[in-house]
Amino acid sequence: MRLPTTWVMALAALLLAVVTVDVVRAAPRATLPESLRPYARAAGPAQQVQTAVLVQKADCTGNLRILHVLHRPNVRDKLRLSVVWFVGAPSDSTAIRQLLPAWTRTVPLVHAPTTVLSEMRRLGHRETPALIVLDQRGGIRFTALSPRSPREFAGLQRIVEALTWLEEL
Repeated sequence: MRLPTTWVMALAALLLAVVTVDVVRAAPRATLPESLRPYARAAGPAQQVQTAVLVQKADCTGNLRILHVLHRPNVRDKLRLSVVWFVGAPSDSTAIRQLLPAWTRTVPLVHAPTTVLSEMRRLGHRETPALIVLDQRGGIRFTALSPRSPREFAGLQRIVEALTWLEEL
């Protein structure tokens, strides 16, 4: 029995679709450090540890205290804010830029890639703002959500200051 040409073409299309799905699933996904790399190169000297912050329009300026930790005099020369990623509609960028402190005006504000969002979810972060700190080899050194209390804020300051003591610096 001979199959009609349309059946043969449909079967070929189905097999091609299955192979395409397998190829996409098998392809290596970009990691969070790889997503930060283009901004880290442009951000500053190699001896600086690169950081990023993930925000959204709904974050209030009180939640953005996490940025003040990075701008302290004993921190800002060693930890460089390379990019501010945001979630939400692309049009939210204007409102978000207005929420950010003046010193971040030169930091790129970029819609967060899906790889960043999936990596943050994998690490347990489902809220914003979130801080991401890489080590000098490009690995994830530290991630944290914005502090919710003065005590958490003080603790985050100590942790971030300790990150500047890396021997590679």
